Amino acid sequence: MNSGTIVYSNLEELSKSIYQLTDGEADIKGWPVRNEAGDPVGKVRDLLFDPEQNAIRYVIVELADMGEDLEEKAVLIPIGLVNLGEGKKEVILPDIHHDQFRAMPRYIIGEVTPELENQIRGIIGSPAALRMEDEIVEIDRANFYRHHHFDKSFPEHNPRSQDSDPLI
Repeated sequence: MNSGTIVYSNLEELSKSIYQLTDGEADIKGWPVRNEAGDPVGKVRDLLFDPEQNAIRYVIVELADMGEDLEEKAVLIPIGLVNLGEGKKEVILPDIHHDQFRAMPRYIIGEVTPELENQIRGIIGSPAALRMEDEIVEIDRANFYRHHHFDKSFPEHNPRSQDSDPLI
């Protein structure tokens, strides 16, 4: 039975928190985002992290005007799909189809729910998974982040320092 209560994921924007990047880690906020073909996708607005696990979960990307009736909006891209450009300050995403970007839910600060995260995973999927199954039935929330979409720590996260602001 649904009680009507909305449960939000415990994720925070890095720039609006007491957490900070460790020395030497790339601050990718504001960097352009491109696909593997080099086409512009947008720019990095911020990183979304899990303070309980001290891990980055998503890159918040402000989509650029890519035509094809694709609205400009902020979307969440799982960190495991993100790579840094070689020798350039840019973020590279796999070739996500415009229909997938169009289907991505708009990111609203503080309104990330497990259902929204499930929706993102279903939209991005993986080519093999999309061929094998029409719909992901039930996703185990306890193991949600143990998925290849989240198998990279970017930037590296370090244990919290008790003497200063927590570091990730």
